[in-house]
Amino acid sequence: MKAWLFITGMLLLTGCGRKETMADLSTNDAPIAQTVIAAQPSVPQVAMSSTPRESASPAPTPVDTTPLSNETRYRALGTEPFWAVTVKGSTATLERPDKSPAHYPITRADDGRTVRYIGDGFSIIVTEGPCSDGMSDAHWADRVAVSFGEGTLKGCGGVREDF
Repeated sequence: MKAWLFITGMLLLTGCGRKETMADLSTNDAPIAQTVIAAQPSVPQVAMSSTPRESASPAPTPVDTTPLSNETRYRALGTEPFWAVTVKGSTATLERPDKSPAHYPITRADDGRTVRYIGDGFSIIVTEGPCSDGMSDAHWADRVAVSFGEGTLKGCGGVREDF
């Protein structure tokens, strides 16, 4: 242990060999503000074009953050592909871009660890735990899996917490 401290101390002292005075550090008598201004690079001028620039990728779909009505029991969403599901009463509505909303009659089951919304050929499984939607800095209270005839979609739901 003493050898380790000795080696560490010697390494720290290797940079301390030269003695400098304040006079050595002063390179010119120019005020500091003038030196800083002179050191700044010039800002390039950007020409504005009246023709719109084409983007290689489509704009991301914004996350719906509008307040939910009192009638809404639960809302979840996911990305890649984008989807959202809203539970109102005994109906779940699955929304996806380029598809008509699909409505499923459901019943709710809660075993204390997992909440399940079950319908004919449709289910939503909600488990408690932090969840990130992968596109924002927001975290959600629940992890969600929506299973239906076309497969399973995974995402987040419940209370959104922005960081």
